[in-house]
Amino acid sequence: MAPPMYIYRILHRPASRARALINGVPVYDRIVTENVAPAQPITHWLNSGDNTLTFELSPAPRSPNTPYLDAHFEFWVQNEKDQDNKLFEWAYPTSLEAKSLPIVLPLVHSETFHVSADLPSPAYSKASREEFPEEGTAELKAAVFELYEAFATRNAARFESVMEVKAAEFDRYYTLPPNSKVEAIQQMNAPWIMDPFNEHELRFDRYLDGRLAKVRRTTGRPAVRAVHRDEPYLGWGSDFFMTRLDGRWRIYW
Repeated sequence: MAPPMYIYRILHRPASRARALINGVPVYDRIVTENVAPAQPITHWLNSGDNTLTFELSPAPRSPNTPYLDAHFEFWVQNEKDQDNKLFEWAYPTSLEAKSLPIVLPLVHSETFHVSADLPSPAYSKASREEFPEEGTAELKAAVFELYEAFATRNAARFESVMEVKAAEFDRYYTLPPNSKVEAIQQMNAPWIMDPFNEHELRFDRYLDGRLAKVRRTTGRPAVRAVHRDEPYLGWGSDFFMTRLDGRWRIYW
């Protein structure tokens, strides 16, 4: 049986760049030009017991649509099956004002969120701790290219192998839908046009003493990205985390 599905919800309006981290891993990092309210599952980033939630806010331009509104950011955690109750809540600036704490930006603030449920240990807990520069290594770049090439060549078996760790983690934490593999192959076989692969644009951010590497591109575009040939308004792209297990970099999330 899968553990409870914890989700975060965010309310973020212009005038700040907001970054939220769970146990040292960034789960949100945006500058917005309009009000946004994203929500994502986060069980796979949580541990049983105490978890550290860190919020980093820095000044950003106000929106011309709301030029008189200052920065505002809210983050809360809920059980997906009980969304009437907030298990954790933090808001800028009200949570700081309530404790008579300074609200000047930039700021870094941490809170503790306790999970009483028994959660699985993540795959990266068994990973080796790696040192690598921001520009990455040949091995890291090869792991990104493996995903790119598997999708670009519509190689279902290779794609399944590349995504094996992520699929197994998703299944442990959330349970994969019965037709997930079929749907993934159908999506892969659509007429996607991939962004060219350029290893010199890749950057790798190091987290958890090198047990996790997050890949991104210097251009700001996702590390791997594609646009639909016939419907160019459709597309997908992803920056993602990798972990080194059994001597090999694997995609974690």
